[in-house]
Amino acid sequence: MPFNPVQQRDHVSTYKSLRSLFEKNITVNSISEVLATCNVGDPAPQIKDQMASKDYDVIGVEENGIVIGYVLRDDLREGSCKEYTRSFSPSDLVSDSTPLLQTLFIFKNTERLFVIEGNRITKVVTLADLQKPPVRMLLFGVISIVEMHFYQIIRDYFKEDSWKKHLSEKRIQQAEELFLQRKARNEGIELSDCLQLCDKRDIVLNEQALRELLGIESKSKGKDFFKKLENLRNNLAHSQDLNTQNSWNEMFSLIEQTESLLEKCENI
Repeated sequence: MPFNPVQQRDHVSTYKSLRSLFEKNITVNSISEVLATCNVGDPAPQIKDQMASKDYDVIGVEENGIVIGYVLRDDLREGSCKEYTRSFSPSDLVSDSTPLLQTLFIFKNTERLFVIEGNRITKVVTLADLQKPPVRMLLFGVISIVEMHFYQIIRDYFKEDSWKKHLSEKRIQQAEELFLQRKARNEGIELSDCLQLCDKRDIVLNEQALRELLGIESKSKGKDFFKKLENLRNNLAHSQDLNTQNSWNEMFSLIEQTESLLEKCENI
C-alpha cells in the first residue's frame, strides 16, 4: 500500500527536528571533565601517588603554562614526568562543540579523548564518562525516535488495523486492553498507539516490502538487531551499565546501525 508523500514529509520534518535536538545540541562538553595537569619537570613517583589518591588514570603535562601532552599513571616510574610524556595525536583530540553522538563513534578507536576549547586542551573524556546521564538521554532519545518512525510507518502502510495479521492474539489483546484504559481517560488515540516496540518490530519485519525499504536483509537479522536495541533500552531505563553484557565496540556498532535505520526511515 503506497504512502502519502505529503503526510510522510511532514512527519519526517518533525522527527528530524527532534533528532537534531538530541544529536547536535548535546555536545562532548556535557560529559567531559577538567583535565588535571602536572609540570613536565615534576617527579614521576610523586605525580603517580597523587594520581592514585585521586583515582586519575591520565593527566595533562604542562610546559610554560601550555598542555603539551599527557601521562598515564601506569607508565610512571623513576625520573621526571618528561620521560613519560605522550604527545597528542590528531585522533586524540576533539573540539568542545563536537556532538555527543559523533563522540561515541570516535570512541570505537580510542579509550580517551582530549577536548580543545579555543586553542587549548582543557578537558578529557574516558570510557567511564559514557555512563553519564547525557549519554543515556541521547541513546534513549535515538531509540524513541526509531519507535516513533515505526509507529508512523505502520499507520501509513496498514489501513483499518490490517497490521493485526502480524501479531498473536495475546499481543492484540494486550494492545486492546491498553487502548480501553487510555480511552477511559479521554485520550484521543487509535489502537496502533497502544503497540509496544516489540509489536512494531514484528509488524515491520513480517512485511517484506517494509524490510526492503528499511534495508533490513532478513527477518532473522532484523530480530537480532532489535533484540540488542531493546536490551540497550532496558539497560538505559533501569540505570544498568551500558556495556554489561557486550563490549563498548558492540554498543557503538549498534548505535551506528540505528543511525543507518533512521536515515532509511527518513527517506521512505
